[in-house]
Amino acid sequence: MPIKLPLGLPAGETLRREGVPVVTGAWSGPHGGPPLRIALLNLMPQKSVAETQIARLLGQAEQRVELTLLVPGSYRARTAPPAHLAAFYRPWPSVRDQDFDGLIVTGAPVETLPFEEVAYWDELTAVFDWAQARVRRSFTICWAAQAALHRAHGVPKHRLDQKLFGVFDQQAGRPDARLMKGLEHGFPTPVSRHTEVRAADLPRDRGLDVLASSPDSGLCLLEDRPRRTVYMFDHLEYDADSLRTEYRRDRDAGLAVALPRNYFPDDDPTRAPVNGWCGAARSLFGNWLDLIAGDIAEDSEGRSTRDQEMAWLLAAPRHPLQPQQGFTDFLVSGVSGDDLLPRVLRALAGKALSPLAVKVHKAERGCRLIELRLDGIGAEAAQRLAQHMLRLPPVRRVTYRGANDAGGTFAARGLPLGAPGGREAEVRAHPRDPAAA
Repeated sequence: MPIKLPLGLPAGETLRREGVPVVTGAWSGPHGGPPLRIALLNLMPQKSVAETQIARLLGQAEQRVELTLLVPGSYRARTAPPAHLAAFYRPWPSVRDQDFDGLIVTGAPVETLPFEEVAYWDELTAVFDWAQARVRRSFTICWAAQAALHRAHGVPKHRLDQKLFGVFDQQAGRPDARLMKGLEHGFPTPVSRHTEVRAADLPRDRGLDVLASSPDSGLCLLEDRPRRTVYMFDHLEYDADSLRTEYRRDRDAGLAVALPRNYFPDDDPTRAPVNGWCGAARSLFGNWLDLIAGDIAEDSEGRSTRDQEMAWLLAAPRHPLQPQQGFTDFLVSGVSGDDLLPRVLRALAGKALSPLAVKVHKAERGCRLIELRLDGIGAEAAQRLAQHMLRLPPVRRVTYRGANDAGGTFAARGLPLGAPGGREAEVRAHPRDPAAA
């Protein structure tokens, strides 16, 4: 799908030559819906190289993207031409009051410094904090991944005896993860770093999943589900010749640099390397954009469903089917599927309860509403039953209302739907319900 880039950005012409559709003005054509707003905080010394690599991967995905290029306001580039930064980049403070669908933060050549000694560290931590409030999902790369993980969880980095340099095969740790679609059987990735994050230092029970790692190069890819952040410690975004460029740069500078492992054909630096990771890179970034698009769709569906629930809760009082006065109506909102109603009915049967009436509302965009009426349920029992039904994996919210208009809503929050570790209930009492307050 097309990607929108700043007008005149050299990466645009490069992508056009490669067949990637690029937009620089207003969107046109029957694309449908607004594009995903993605911000790229580019900390790499060769700005034009990094922005082209990232824009290429975003432009090859199935989602339309509008890319905004950022640098920290306190950042002082030593290698990027000032005219390039002035023409195409915005300082982060100028957008901190805006919302973005995604944020990508690149690596930076500062990994041997303690985090707190990096000149723009305070602002970078503010960016990470801002992303939690104003960005749907974040994708951090190499040193930025180490920095974000340290900021979020206090995880240290460790200096390596020598630079880890080459292309290493990664093994999938969570092949069922949505980010790993197309990557389930492993993939190669370029690695170029002097430090590492170790699996033994990762905190438990904080929603961190190791998606990919290598026995030779360590951790590659982590997903932080609660913080909606990807930590990629390696460089799937690299071009075929990126490691060769680094190798020649270090060699020409007189540094003791080893030949990158598993990179040059037959370890012959005169032969052109082959990009064997481009398919994996496209899959990973495409999966990430798909997650963002799914978040947007789910938010839209959630608003629609919550509107229906509120209308139901505030509707005119319901008259009992029978003269009993202790009836309570329940509206169960859950993931659309054939198992939702049977699960709810089994849960009621487990409490020796049988509904007087059941109505299944038409499924809409992956969500289904089930309306139940139970007799002989008081306010406290209704709350307990709502909490009980909320523990069912397909259930997102349970709204209830009694004959005297007492009612409220229990909603799942915290861990994503279906994640291990249980579900946490959030209670919102109906304003006309003094007993449930």
